[in-house]
Amino acid sequence: MAGRRPLLDHRLRRGLAALCASGVVLGGLASCTTPMVTAAADSHVATDGKTAAATDVPEATGPSAKAELRTIDAAPVLAGVEAAAAGAGGTVSVVVLDADGDRLLASADAGRPVSTASLVKLLVVTRLLALDESGALTLPDEDVALAERAIVGSDDAAMSRLWDRYDGPGLVTDVAAVLGLTATAPPSIPGQWGQATTSATDLAAVLAARGQLLDPGDADRLLGWLRSTSATAADGFDQRFGLLSSGTGATGPVAAKQGWMCCVDGRRQLHSAGELADGRVVVLLGDFPSSTSWARARDSLDAAAAAVLSGIG
Repeated sequence: MAGRRPLLDHRLRRGLAALCASGVVLGGLASCTTPMVTAAADSHVATDGKTAAATDVPEATGPSAKAELRTIDAAPVLAGVEAAAAGAGGTVSVVVLDADGDRLLASADAGRPVSTASLVKLLVVTRLLALDESGALTLPDEDVALAERAIVGSDDAAMSRLWDRYDGPGLVTDVAAVLGLTATAPPSIPGQWGQATTSATDLAAVLAARGQLLDPGDADRLLGWLRSTSATAADGFDQRFGLLSSGTGATGPVAAKQGWMCCVDGRRQLHSAGELADGRVVVLLGDFPSSTSWARARDSLDAAAAAVLSGIG
């Protein structure tokens, strides 16, 4: 897009600097001086089997809820997710961050690139809102409405119009550069936006950085759209799975973006990523053989979500 301002404007630089100074682990922010911390390096298993606090995050003091969250019993949670995925012949990558962006747990494959399916809509819309704020472009009301439709109803037609009009591959590349994402990239086939790649670690970073990437008004507007995800998508797909399944036991409103796609390279993707009412971020990326039915994949992701939400309390 001609005339775009530098990726990190002054406001975003200040926000990201504050984020880095706080010790937040977001998959390696581009503006931080410390190297990216991997899932294996930023946590360790204590002798009692509980996941200890991230080593690069200052220890919490006092009997705070945050301190308790940092010592959740991760092993049974991850075992439950693995069992749920194996029952459908696939895998479910998971990352959970607390309300401050600190990692609570992550599966061993949290950094593995997978197809985004419709989760790329979250990347595109977030970047468009940020560019509109900076004055690099002006989103007309018509395109703001398209952005809302792309999030709430996961409208593919709305997404395709935004992708073509505003250089979708460039928007994805921009987000990856701003946050230092390592598994997020545009699709190799032009126009096939669902084949963009990401990872559970990268998506968690995007969700946790919403307040740094966007001004408060747009951050709240995007959160509102995610909380308004429709029961049925524009293409008729039932979006009440994963974090939005009635059986997860979630309390309060859940803000989630859902994704599904089949059958590129013989695989079926079913994803659910979002923010709980208390600000914690949960990302579940399901990858299954195309021979696995949607019903089995949904049951698998629902069970994985229930295992995570019950395990983190």
